[in-house]
Amino acid sequence: MINDKIEVKLNNVEEVNKFVRIVSQFDGDFDLYCGSYCVDAKSILGILTMDLRSKLWMTSNCDVSDRLELLKELKKMKTVVAA
Repeated sequence: MINDKIEVKLNNVEEVNKFVRIVSQFDGDFDLYCGSYCVDAKSILGILTMDLRSKLWMTSNCDVSDRLELLKELKKMKTVVAA
């Protein structure tokens, strides 16, 4: 299991939708943070309550192989700022 921060950038509802579809493909717990506010990263409605203009980061509690595959998929859509 691994639990590290992944900085992400979501600019609009379409990107949020794609992000949630990708994250939902993986087993594990994924939380998205904006300051001290935290939502389930698999929840479109939860993410849309956040200020997408602010710095966002995700924590993942999953297998290392799943985390690497998730990062690969998120980098394809240019969502990952830093990992």
